[in-house]
Amino acid sequence: MNIDELSSRAHIHDALLRYCRGLDRVDMDLVRSVFHEDAWVQFPASLHIGPVSGFIDFLTGEMPRFVRTMHSLGNSLIEFNGPDIAHVETYLQADHQGSEVHQWKGETVKLWARYLDRFERRDGTWLIARRQLLVDWMHKYPADGWFDDHPDASVGRRDGSDPSLRPVAGFDAVPVPDDNWPS
Repeated sequence: MNIDELSSRAHIHDALLRYCRGLDRVDMDLVRSVFHEDAWVQFPASLHIGPVSGFIDFLTGEMPRFVRTMHSLGNSLIEFNGPDIAHVETYLQADHQGSEVHQWKGETVKLWARYLDRFERRDGTWLIARRQLLVDWMHKYPADGWFDDHPDASVGRRDGSDPSLRPVAGFDAVPVPDDNWPS
């Protein structure tokens, strides 16, 4: 393994993580940023099959109808087909709590699935060119029995105020002050 392959793996992994953050914070610009302009998305037919633009439209309507979501990635196998194409299988567990305007009416659905992605490096940037979601199984939990009455519990701050969204300067920049951390 050489430095280019290691760097490519890191860029691909970061794109996968940005996608999940975008979903959970309802930031469709962040979700869109991990796909090539001409990307194709194949989710179950009841959700979306087609160009990424239609997928973003679908998510823009769907994600705000959840009270909260949490997408957690597991195993991720990255296999290169030359220096500019990678086939990536990533395991996923995702929890979705439906709001009263969602078809799940307060129930929480856990999804165990896998993303099958074709990443392509174009103009030096790794992004998803094709994405397929394979749903392995799902479980619906009834609305009763869940609680978040702990004083530190949050609902995932989907309004842009989540602390994880504080700006950072990057590796080579002047650090941004950390005003929210104890001295």
